Parts: sequence; structure tokens; C-alpha cells
Amino acid sequence: MPVRFAAAAVGVVVLVWLWGLNGAAAQQSNMPDMMKMHEQMMAGMKADRTKLDALVTEMNGAPGTRKVDAMAAVVTELVRQHTAMFDRMGQMHEQMMGGRAMMGRRGMTRGQ
Repeated sequence: MPVRFAAAAVGVVVLVWLWGLNGAAAQQSNMPDMMKMHEQMMAGMKADRTKLDALVTEMNGAPGTRKVDAMAAVVTELVRQHTAMFDRMGQMHEQMMGGRAMMGRRGMTRGQ
């Protein structure tokens, strides 16, 4: 569920940013690009969810010490997906700020 919520939040941020980028005429001309970008984002999130579901199913069925390895695979995939989502959000933020963002991805999260 957290993956779905995060994915939906990213989608909303993208759509709000694109909607407010230009006036109504520019919005209409950007609509096909917006839709394509949204479809790509949704397809990527669906693939991520499918991969995570498969890893969880494997983990739940793993016996003994193999369960620990399966759990490590699930955690590793969660971290990969979270990092990728955060990177995409950082890119969108920089685009929204018109390149004026003062802090990079790591600086915002680690107080650097």
C-alpha cells in the first residue's frame, strides 16, 4: 500500500506541475506529452509492484534459512524502488523551480 500511495503522490505532483507550467493554451499543447509521461510513470509503477509482489510471494513460501535470503531480496527491492521514486521527485522539483533548486537530493534529506 505505501508504494501505491507514493506512486499516486508522484503522479499528482507531476500533473499539478505540468498544469501550472503555462497558461491554458500551452497546457492544451502539452497535453499529449503530459499523458505520455503519465502513462510511462504508471507502467513503471505497475512493473515495480509486480516485481515486489513476486518477491513477497517467494519470501512467504521460502523454508528455513532461505526465508532470510528472500527477506533480504524484498528489502533490497523496496530500497531500490524508494530511491528511484525520490530521485524522480527531485528531478520534478528542479524542473518546477526552473533550475533554481539550491540543494541536491542528498542535501535535502541529510541536512548537508
